[in-house]
Amino acid sequence: MGKITRNIKDWKIRKLAYILGAGLTILAVAVFYVYSTFGYSDETLFRTEKLGNLSTIALPLHPDMLSQNEEVVENKIREIENIIYTFQKGDSFLKGKDKITVRAQKGEVKDELKKVQISWDAYKNLIFSWKDGQTSLNSIANELENKFQLFLKNAVKLETAVYDLAKKESREETTAYIILVLYILLLIGFIYLLVRYLIMTPIYKISLTTRELAVGNLSQKIEINNRNELGYIAKNINELADILKNATDFTTKIGQGKLDAEYKGIAENESNSLANSLLKMRDQMQSSAIADRERNWVSEGLAKFADILRNNNDNIEELSYQIISNLVKYMEANQGALFVLTEPDSDDEEPKIVLESAYAYERKKRLKKEISIGEGLVGQSVQEGDRIYLTEVPDNYIEIKSGLGDTLPKCILIVPLKINGETKGVVEIASIQPIPQYRIEFIEKLGENIASTIANAKINERTKVLLEESQSMTEQMRAQEEEMRQNMEEMEATQEEMARAQAEMGNKESSLHALINNTTDSIILIDTDYTILVMNNVIKNRYKGTQYEKMTEGSNALDMLGDVREEWKNYYDRVFAGEKLSFTIKSSVKGEDTYRHYDIHPIEETNGRISGATIFSRDITEQKNLEIQKDEVVEKMQQRGYVIDGMINTTTDSFFAIDSDYNILIANDILKKEYELSGIKLEQGQNILSILPEIWKERFDKALAGEKLEFEETRENKGVKNIYKSRCEPIMGAKGKIIGVITISKDITSERNMKEELVKLKGELEKLKGK
Repeated sequence: MGKITRNIKDWKIRKLAYILGAGLTILAVAVFYVYSTFGYSDETLFRTEKLGNLSTIALPLHPDMLSQNEEVVENKIREIENIIYTFQKGDSFLKGKDKITVRAQKGEVKDELKKVQISWDAYKNLIFSWKDGQTSLNSIANELENKFQLFLKNAVKLETAVYDLAKKESREETTAYIILVLYILLLIGFIYLLVRYLIMTPIYKISLTTRELAVGNLSQKIEINNRNELGYIAKNINELADILKNATDFTTKIGQGKLDAEYKGIAENESNSLANSLLKMRDQMQSSAIADRERNWVSEGLAKFADILRNNNDNIEELSYQIISNLVKYMEANQGALFVLTEPDSDDEEPKIVLESAYAYERKKRLKKEISIGEGLVGQSVQEGDRIYLTEVPDNYIEIKSGLGDTLPKCILIVPLKINGETKGVVEIASIQPIPQYRIEFIEKLGENIASTIANAKINERTKVLLEESQSMTEQMRAQEEEMRQNMEEMEATQEEMARAQAEMGNKESSLHALINNTTDSIILIDTDYTILVMNNVIKNRYKGTQYEKMTEGSNALDMLGDVREEWKNYYDRVFAGEKLSFTIKSSVKGEDTYRHYDIHPIEETNGRISGATIFSRDITEQKNLEIQKDEVVEKMQQRGYVIDGMINTTTDSFFAIDSDYNILIANDILKKEYELSGIKLEQGQNILSILPEIWKERFDKALAGEKLEFEETRENKGVKNIYKSRCEPIMGAKGKIIGVITISKDITSERNMKEELVKLKGELEKLKGK
């Protein structure tokens, strides 16, 4: 018995799981069989509802009620037919929204259902003979009664068989449930015994030990000798406790800062991943401590030099010294130099690398040195835009001198100072100790800030120079301000004209397609092989009946030109070279003597390649004639202008004319000189109301309304009073429209004085005559 118990205790949990799985599978199959075979299923309930109440369902078809239920007779017949057919053959039946599957009946129910069908068919046929009008209800009343009673008798027998079948199924169900419950109880008892002795007791012991492990008691051991999975778990937990104890001792030492602590037990278990991870953690912590020191060193350095760069950004010489002196000290190096690139004054001049400041052994080195780009290691670093780090320094490169002697540096670091990919200078550091990588990266990071500050310092110096130059130019600009204002007015007028021209061009572009064939201009497009690509209808119609009639798309534009072939080829070649031609020539295609204007422009693709030319031509004979006439008219107008100038400037009267906006159109020299004596300069376009008294506006308005005025007034100029007789008359334009006013003023002071003298003389003569 003890051996059997021992064997059971050594059962593998996997084996127990197989046994439990088999028992549960058998239980599941039994449950499925009972539920699917026994009990009140939907089919059983539906069978009892329909076949168990067939006599009640058929009551509305009783012979005494047929005449009263005539409207529902057919529906009832179909319902009974459907019930009998469904349970005989087996089919699906809709009950509300649910679909119930009914199997074909067997045994006693099947036999009784067959009898019901036979008696039902006989009764149904009599009803249909009455419904079809073949017989009257009274004539077949007795036969209907007999057939219906036979149907009811068979229906009652069917209902009895249905109820007996339901009772039988209920008994079978009860028996199956009792067997199922007994099986479940046995299975539960078996499972309980196995679980208690094979699982629960060992798990309880394991839980007690693991609870001790959870609170930190690593000396507790599990006493389980089973050779199954739980026994293996107990053994592994005991080993885990030893590993955790060693790991705890190791982490405690690490926590105390002993980063060189040894891990016990690692030699016995080389595959201990926890120990390996903790050792890696120790190594990483050592590396992290070193990295933190390096990062702190870099951060402090960047902050320190940020203050230096911020406080010395207005003087590049002092800035250079502060940078290199502090950098050599902070790097714990021995010597250093800072070079700055000059900015050439012209594109032909190359920038130079100038030594701005040098520092060695806490002393400022006053050196001046200029290097070309590509010359030496410094020039090479600028040219390549990359750092140079030498650990094997040539003997003749540089010497580090101190009070104890001379020595060669162990390493040289040259770092270009770049911002946005542009080099602004170079830092050179010499040290007798190797320079760690993090310090090299520090100089590269700092180089961007130094380059930015150097660039800003140069900008500040240039800004200062430019400010001085701008101040010297301010007076010149003020002197030119008036001239610029006048130019701006002219430019505004030009811009308005250009805007109108651009608007016209926009309209022309939108109508380009229609323009090709609807314009009166001749249009031809050719490629660089002189092949005609497009000809509009105007040019084709023009060439009809001429030697060029056969010229069309695909033809060579030079083939039919005859004597002028080379001349036109020269035009096209110039356009293919990028030139735009516009010229007027005489044309006699049909023997006529006309003027034609040609515009030949290159066709330029998006990549800049010229792929052909456009030739626009139009008949400008009428325009040319008008230009000739215009030139003649202009010449005559100029002659008339000379005559008018001669007329208004040879008289002693003052003369001026204004437009409807009171702006001066013309003024003679007499009037200009009069106002110059008062310090006023009359100019064309000037508003006359800004000069004359307010009463003149009323006079001009009357003249603009068509009235002719004549008046006298006294004007005072430099204490001298003169009498003027003035006349204002409207200037009539085309179609009798008044476009301005002409004003003529004559100085009648002498004439008035002579009249007064004459009156006096006459008075004296009268007095003499009286005597």
